[in-house]
Amino acid sequence: MSARAIVLGFTTNYAFAAGALLASTLARDPAFDATVVIYHDGLPEDQQTAFLRLWPRCRFLPFTAADVAKRLGVTVDDARVAPYLAHFSPLVLTKLELPALLDEYERVIWLDADILVRGPLAPLWDFDCLAWRPLPEGAFARREKVLSVFRHLDLDPAVPLLNGGVIGVSRRFLERGGSVELIHRMAAHLVEQAPPSQIAEMPWYLAAASLHLPVTAWPMRFNHPVMTGGVEDALLVHAIGPHKFWNATPLMQLFPDWATHQATWVVCGGQPYAGPLTLAEAHPAEAAEVLKAADARTYWLTVFADLRAALPRGMVADLRHDRKFLRLFLHGRPEEQHLRLLRLSNEQRMGLEVHLPRALRAEVLDTLAGAIKGARREGDRALSVPIAQIGQALAAADAVIPDA
Repeated sequence: MSARAIVLGFTTNYAFAAGALLASTLARDPAFDATVVIYHDGLPEDQQTAFLRLWPRCRFLPFTAADVAKRLGVTVDDARVAPYLAHFSPLVLTKLELPALLDEYERVIWLDADILVRGPLAPLWDFDCLAWRPLPEGAFARREKVLSVFRHLDLDPAVPLLNGGVIGVSRRFLERGGSVELIHRMAAHLVEQAPPSQIAEMPWYLAAASLHLPVTAWPMRFNHPVMTGGVEDALLVHAIGPHKFWNATPLMQLFPDWATHQATWVVCGGQPYAGPLTLAEAHPAEAAEVLKAADARTYWLTVFADLRAALPRGMVADLRHDRKFLRLFLHGRPEEQHLRLLRLSNEQRMGLEVHLPRALRAEVLDTLAGAIKGARREGDRALSVPIAQIGQALAAADAVIPDA
């Protein structure tokens, strides 16, 4: 009988994340000893082999919507749960299966796949019955409607609500009256009485509070949201929300070790992340471009602060201001028709580029060249203007450009 198990549940397209998670665990504690139980929805054999190469003591347990329906006492197409399962997948509910593993393991810990391990996991296993990271103050008020359905249970006020990204359960849970059937009954009652979004985590709170079970309240560092201060000292960093270590460019740079762990997974035969990147416009993917972007933002914000009073009412500055140019959109005209301010090496001058149909562009440039003292033509699309006169140049351009 093994003393402990790490439990994961994920769809096949998240295998790369689970692989990196396990690789990060081994990197921080190469001698770590535990079985890994993987609930999956049809993980291909080659990817199961990759997990076994990375972590030889892996077990693979298939889990489908039919399993969820059986546990909750509903049909697969039940309107109360079908949209939820279609959006999140049945695998999010495998964390309700933890008590079923306690006949084989003394302690089990659930980990969401979007977690990065940054230290030895030994401290996590020091709990008696249940353990999780409590939600912040105000969580009970936001769930008052859901909890009101269970007032008859005499819920223990000392039991904290949980973030279910990391959950610890020991065999003491069974000894104190808990069971997988109890967890499933709570989930089924939630389906009948509350929004289905609550069924992945709330059953754990309800079971603990109704049985007055002891819960070890883990500190934030044991399940630290990636967007909360102090994350540098976290044992487990949790990328809660749409921005992940593999797809959000700021997180890729803040946590470069995740990419190293994914590379370990790939060496074992695992498939890497192959999806799109997000936030690349706000935060360049390449580290060398980050300083350039930050410098450009500061420059254009300073320019705009001086220019705001003189900016014609029909012009709107682009929200993206991390490049060598800043677009000014024109009232009634499509996005591709705009003026563009250009940062020049000579800080006493600024470029003004006109992106308009050819005839109108020529008229605007001719007008500006004649009206702005010191303006110089730069090809057939732009001119260079003394920076002190850029507001005057924009006003002159606005007078020439008709609404579309």
